[in-house]
Amino acid sequence: MELPTHTPIRVIKLGGSLLDMPELTPRLDFWLAQQSPMLNLCIVGGGKSVQKLRDLKGSRDSPVTHWKCIRLMDKNAIVLSQTSNAWVFIDSLKLLPLDSSTSFIFFGTEDWLQNSITCLPESWSVTSDSIAVVLARFVDAKELILLKSALPPVKKNLEQLMEIDFVDRYFKTAATIANNPDQLSPCGRVDCVNFRDNNFPQQQLISGSDSLD
Repeated sequence: MELPTHTPIRVIKLGGSLLDMPELTPRLDFWLAQQSPMLNLCIVGGGKSVQKLRDLKGSRDSPVTHWKCIRLMDKNAIVLSQTSNAWVFIDSLKLLPLDSSTSFIFFGTEDWLQNSITCLPESWSVTSDSIAVVLARFVDAKELILLKSALPPVKKNLEQLMEIDFVDRYFKTAATIANNPDQLSPCGRVDCVNFRDNNFPQQQLISGSDSLD
């Protein structure tokens, strides 16, 4: 896809487990100020609202439930975007600004997923983790940062991290699948940040698509 900006893009996934953190907005601003200048495009996880949906009696892994979860994610992004005058919410990549003067852009993924992406199954195997990877590949992001509540356990490879649900079960496929209709670039660097730690320790999950062969 031809994007309206030539500014380097950093895709950020803000884990839903972080939404209950006090002072989340100034904390995000503080962390952003320490990053190299890029256009920051952020999606937000479903958090407790999605977990409640999954835990409902009779709730099934189905396309209907999948899209309900996507809408809850987008609702979280809208709410969080309204906590700072410097942040904006967009629901189309055509609305990306031409430069990085906007510090933080929250992205609603439902329309993009429905109209531009075919490689992600409509199931619980796909969460905001895999969606963030595909988004980063779609916009040819320089890097993807997963803001989570902890770093991954040491000495665990990607398959093991999927098995313990640190990332979702489709994560590696999302990072490696070759899907020309979706116009996906190779997966670049993927890092995880423990956003609950005041020092924001960071660990690399993927150095690039070559590391996943």
